Amino acid sequence: MGLFRRRHETLNEQLLREAGLDPAQAPAAAAAPSGPTPFPVGDIHLGWRGRVPSGPPSWDVVVTVNAPALAGTEVVFTTLPNGDVIVDQEEGDGDLSSLADALEQKLGPPYKALGARHADDLWVVGAKRIQVAEIALADGDTIELTRNDGVREVRVDGETSNAQVPELEQLGEQEGPDYCVEAERIDGDFWEVEASAL
Repeated sequence: MGLFRRRHETLNEQLLREAGLDPAQAPAAAAAPSGPTPFPVGDIHLGWRGRVPSGPPSWDVVVTVNAPALAGTEVVFTTLPNGDVIVDQEEGDGDLSSLADALEQKLGPPYKALGARHADDLWVVGAKRIQVAEIALADGDTIELTRNDGVREVRVDGETSNAQVPELEQLGEQEGPDYCVEAERIDGDFWEVEASAL
């Protein structure tokens, strides 16, 4: 997993910087097109790979981005509520800020995103909103907490556990008396969580 913090700059500033131009000496920058371009999802299949389920998710946002600094053909990353970007999959160590910034013109963090190179430096990026919780659990990458007919069960990495996870219990109780809460570690104490009623 990689982590980087972004310097906040507009898309125009980023494009000018990558082109080797000084934004202060480029009055035409104000007239330059800004913002992501909507992309018809049917033209390219964006499906999760790796740690996330395969198949096309229901994207909340899909954009196209010119990203000449990125290597490879695919990236997967997650943003935390504070805007930090956790890189799940990437070839090389390019700055993914251009992808995240384009998405965030339409969708705020936290979210999980997948980008795929379309042609030359043009990338298609899809993002889906997620819920993130801080859970201080030293071991494990996945947690499943269920409560059914008053019986509570916790599984960590698929194994029955006595771990106490009050954060997940609170999320589950919002769904009703019987619930299932699943969590997957993003990085450190940050977990992607999803709660549903049983």
